[in-house]
Amino acid sequence: MIDHYAVNKFLYDTDRNPEFVQRYIDDPEGYVDWYFAERMSRLLDNESEASDVRTPDEATRTALATYDFATLYGEGAHPFILWTLMLPVIEAKLASGEFETPTAPDGARLENRAPMAYYRERILPSGRPYFRY
Repeated sequence: MIDHYAVNKFLYDTDRNPEFVQRYIDDPEGYVDWYFAERMSRLLDNESEASDVRTPDEATRTALATYDFATLYGEGAHPFILWTLMLPVIEAKLASGEFETPTAPDGARLENRAPMAYYRERILPSGRPYFRY
């Protein structure tokens, strides 16, 4: 089971900083290692204080480093925060050819169709989020 606090803090903190998002896209393993070593224990918007936070387990780190959002979603990561961070990641990976372009669903904005289809296809087996807090 994932560490919900660590995952949601990682998603939220990374998503609000465009430089962090780009670093995560460019080097996910390096970024995850850096984040948990250097940033995880910091209180957001307060660089002078630290919190007593456990380092997440290897399964959580691996899911984040491999963009395994289906596992994160299925294990109860906050679905909105997860989507807002994965959207630029999926867009970049589709554009570079690293991710295969899926069949786009009707009804979505044109620019979001391929990323939404890629995301939806992978989380669909999990159904609705189940928060095990």
